[in-house]
Amino acid sequence: MWTVKGVFTVDNSIVYASVTHGFKSGGFNLDSTSAIGGADPTFDSEFIKAHEIGFKSDLLNRRLRLNMALFHQDIEDFQVLEFTGVRFQTFNVPKVESRGAEFEMQAVLNQLDLLLALTYQQAEYPNDCDDNDPAAPPQVASLCGGPLTNAPDWTGVLGANWTHTLGGSGLELSANTNLRWESERRTATQHRDPTTHINLPVDYQDENVKVNLSVALGRQDERWTLEAWCQKVLAPGL
Repeated sequence: MWTVKGVFTVDNSIVYASVTHGFKSGGFNLDSTSAIGGADPTFDSEFIKAHEIGFKSDLLNRRLRLNMALFHQDIEDFQVLEFTGVRFQTFNVPKVESRGAEFEMQAVLNQLDLLLALTYQQAEYPNDCDDNDPAAPPQVASLCGGPLTNAPDWTGVLGANWTHTLGGSGLELSANTNLRWESERRTATQHRDPTTHINLPVDYQDENVKVNLSVALGRQDERWTLEAWCQKVLAPGL
């Protein structure tokens, strides 16, 4: 693995660009059915080349922080774990691409901390993800042109954290809320049938908003803390 990074700094702002090359080791599918019928249970190593350019800045006496980034990733021999309905199998897809942008803002307002983050990502198997190899397995060829599993195009987070010291008691009261929104995402590996090549309309999770709430009371030296919290899907299928 290697990384090349360039950084340019002006006052409280940083502009950077980086190129990273890494890998994930190959291995063996340990499912008891992986070698049935003489099937090869091994899979190759995965390699990734990632490009990123971004901007970070602290403003208003470090009370406001802005972060922005653009990224592009090319993955070779992407490792896919798929459940066929009978067994689990791991195989490699020659090409996968991911590109997008990130924005993050953090603000400190006396006892209140605010967070806003938004990510756009297009993660997909390109149309030639099988390297145009006519001998490619059908489960690879049928992925080409489709989205990656569990990779929504849009993700947003809005958070707030409030703290208050209770006089000279050494106790601190805090409340935190966090809303996470994501767009529709695919939950199944295949977007069309490997044999018939017919699109599969099911196995999508609708866009949704998840809410996390917590209230805590504890010592400022963190020796003990009592906390109550809840998590709820506020608006599934908007």
